[in-house]
Amino acid sequence: MKTIERSFRLEASEGLGGKPRPELIGPVLAHLHETLQDSVRMGFLHSSRARGRVPTSLRLAADVRYVGHSADGDTATLLHFEAPTFGEAAADLYRQQSLWEDGPQPEQTAFELLGAALSDIAGRCADSNRFDSGLLHRLARYRRMFGRGHLNRIALPDVALPHPGQLDAAVAESAKAMYSATPPSRRVRVTGRLDVLGVSQGILKLDLGNGNVVTARWEGDIDVVALRDHLNRDVVIEGNAIFRPSGGLLRVDASAIAAATARDDFFRTVPAGIMATDWQRIARLRPNEKSAYLRILGGIPAEESDEEFAAAVEALS
Repeated sequence: MKTIERSFRLEASEGLGGKPRPELIGPVLAHLHETLQDSVRMGFLHSSRARGRVPTSLRLAADVRYVGHSADGDTATLLHFEAPTFGEAAADLYRQQSLWEDGPQPEQTAFELLGAALSDIAGRCADSNRFDSGLLHRLARYRRMFGRGHLNRIALPDVALPHPGQLDAAVAESAKAMYSATPPSRRVRVTGRLDVLGVSQGILKLDLGNGNVVTARWEGDIDVVALRDHLNRDVVIEGNAIFRPSGGLLRVDASAIAAATARDDFFRTVPAGIMATDWQRIARLRPNEKSAYLRILGGIPAEESDEEFAAAVEALS
């Protein structure tokens, strides 16, 4: 399989260059495979941790190989990899109908998908299709790699993107914040016309009318091929709704499907996430602001003397 070169540029105050300290590059290499695999799944399936059978082509698309490192000055090290393009690794998927308007391009690699996700996370794009809570949680765990005596930044210098992303402490913190803000999944029913059935990826698209489309990933017990009789007909699906940090619907992990009846028209709507209240943010004080407790405490009179307390009790009796 033909591959192209991609790299990570690791930056730190010291310990890199041509002879990097193992503890600086080791964690990056250890987490690389899972991070790229989540990014590839997200790009093709809109699900970073998809259950069930994942196409072999997607596993191959995330199969990158480390081929060495080189110095980029005294404070940076380039980690070099060979990565297959999606046109090579997932050619079968490009022979089918395109399921995503913003789907991966054949000339791209797993590094391009990671870079695009990092760019959206840095910009706090809460409605992005490039990450879900699983990928956000994965990237938030990189926080421990940054800080004093650790890495300053991981850049992607050669990805084919107009705005290549990077990973540093600020981006990892953004990933953590967006992960915490993402509404939890919940069980839903959705009614619509089954407009698209992607067999190899297990993808369903329901047209709800009025320009509303819901994307679902099939996780039911029966083979997705068996759903072809429902194509271009009204159906009702049931499953777990997965939301974006904004509260908008990302997808439904569907486990049941049936022909829709008149009573199912109630579910012809796009589910919305139930946003959790960030009590820590609400309770966080502005500079020089007194807490509510101190304001109340300041209005309580000082402790009474024993004589005043006894007089008050006598007056009440």
